[in-house]
Amino acid sequence: MAPSTTSPAPARPLGRVLVWITEDWFVLSHFRPLLRALVAGGADVCVATRDAGRRAEIEALGVRVAHFAVDRANLDPIRETVTAARFARLIRQERPDFLHLIGMKPMVVGGLALKLAPGCDPGLVLHVIGTGHVAVSQAFTVRRIVRPAALGVIAHLLARPRSWVFTEQEDDLAFLVSGGARPGQRFTILGGAGVDPDHFAPLPPPAGDIPTVGYVGRMIRVKGVDTLVAAFGLLGERGVRVRANLYGACDAGNPDALSEDALKALSADPASQVTWHGPIRDVRQAWATADMFVLATRGGEGMPRAMLEAAACARPLIVTDVPGCRTFVRNGIEGLVVSPGDAAGLADAIERLAGDPGLRQRMGAAARERVLSGYTERHVAEGILAGYRALSAIGVAKAAP
Repeated sequence: MAPSTTSPAPARPLGRVLVWITEDWFVLSHFRPLLRALVAGGADVCVATRDAGRRAEIEALGVRVAHFAVDRANLDPIRETVTAARFARLIRQERPDFLHLIGMKPMVVGGLALKLAPGCDPGLVLHVIGTGHVAVSQAFTVRRIVRPAALGVIAHLLARPRSWVFTEQEDDLAFLVSGGARPGQRFTILGGAGVDPDHFAPLPPPAGDIPTVGYVGRMIRVKGVDTLVAAFGLLGERGVRVRANLYGACDAGNPDALSEDALKALSADPASQVTWHGPIRDVRQAWATADMFVLATRGGEGMPRAMLEAAACARPLIVTDVPGCRTFVRNGIEGLVVSPGDAAGLADAIERLAGDPGLRQRMGAAARERVLSGYTERHVAEGILAGYRALSAIGVAKAAP
């Protein structure tokens, strides 16, 4: 995966970088490689995020933390304007050389905040990590109001000469272009957030007679958790001996979340063959006990990190035919690709892999090789620094007489 950048300028310190990532746990689960790359590039990095108790872990990466809490579910324009005004104050305080906005809400609200911070003209980095609810929701207000407005703001921001886009696959770049964005060559396609292939080393198949499916992620419907549960209902009716372990938080701040009570009831029902374990700190433990990875997402993904981690651990992958998943998984090679929302098709795929240990091993090995081909922390760090240096070169060219 060659980064799509212009030739980088000679390496020099990046200066002050203000990065907005909404949640502290998200900083640590996905963006350690990004922050390490920026620090290695000589940047003085400040991370704006909700400090829910993990500040020290983030600061250990060599960055500063500014507590900045937002309601991720809010779509009210008045409240978002207030949030933009608060973020504008932080921009004026930090006076960054680069403003790095990660995710749809930070991109839109952070872009509006720039309008409220006169005298601040940082290089702007828009970092798409999946289009999420904005792209996949069929609700009238999202389709007709929120989506066009968000894409319009992003298109306006990318009209700035000193702007750059990071995406995790080509579909998301095309989504921005469909909304009027014209980044030209000012973009880099990264291989997700990057995984460490030594930390996520190949694991032997788990012991046990019953094949096990693993899912790691938030317990929200858009991730297809309900489809996975329905598929297991069908597998139970067929008499297929297989079980599923679900790891992840309920994400109560998300309107699409499954309730904790519903997940506990599911786990208590032996007929479901599904157990919810809650959050997990060391994800490798999940893959040590799983024969295969499943992500039945309905869309809005960037490049799912859990998928890459499972692949690095040499687990075969069952995913849906949506951006990000289909970018990485070639049907029949690294795993199987099914239609989103198709519980019967998902059940068929699980049954096929459950009954063929040799196929699981071959697909798992191929998934590991796929990670090594362009999705490691090293690949991502190189792409990030190349993008920043290309953006720096635009600034130098603009300042030249």
